[in-house]
Amino acid sequence: MSSLNDNKKKLREEYRRRRDAFHSQLDMATRGLAFRRPPSPLAKLIEQSEVIALYSAIGSEAPTASLTEYLAELGKITAFPVCIGDSPLEFRRVDHLDLLEAGFRNISEPGAQCPVVAPDLIIAPMIAFDRAMGRLGQGGGHYDRSFARYPKATRIGLAWSVQETDSVPVQPHDIPLDMIVTESEIIQRVDIKS
Repeated sequence: MSSLNDNKKKLREEYRRRRDAFHSQLDMATRGLAFRRPPSPLAKLIEQSEVIALYSAIGSEAPTASLTEYLAELGKITAFPVCIGDSPLEFRRVDHLDLLEAGFRNISEPGAQCPVVAPDLIIAPMIAFDRAMGRLGQGGGHYDRSFARYPKATRIGLAWSVQETDSVPVQPHDIPLDMIVTESEIIQRVDIKS
């Protein structure tokens, strides 16, 4: 098991570097346009969902600010995660981004006044992904526990294309995504819920 964990650790280091290098080469206009509007397959899933969970992008992660605006335009309930120890993430409704405050690892999280909601669709960050819909996260297992807690929620990964790897090492608790959206492509499972 430790060789699998070592493998994941090496992949995380390599793909963080790749993501950072790619992101640093983008000009501000390109960064602003990336992920501005969801591609049609994701837009359809959003349309069919009531509560959409996003993440607060940090550093070189795929940005979510424009998606937040898009969801508000559609009148969707937008939720952001709160990290509570080793528990699954707690998703809380956020009506205005000023309700977010510094939380776990200084990532913006909803304040205690925001109500807890159950998401229909979860948009998750990642460090690397593969064509088998594997997702390599930060290593804490927070999203995998959350995917297990909300098994009916559609699981979407948002990433830059340079984060694709041949194969993400998986463990029994790792839950595959239903769709991956990059700035240049959509990868989805054939049996995705519609």
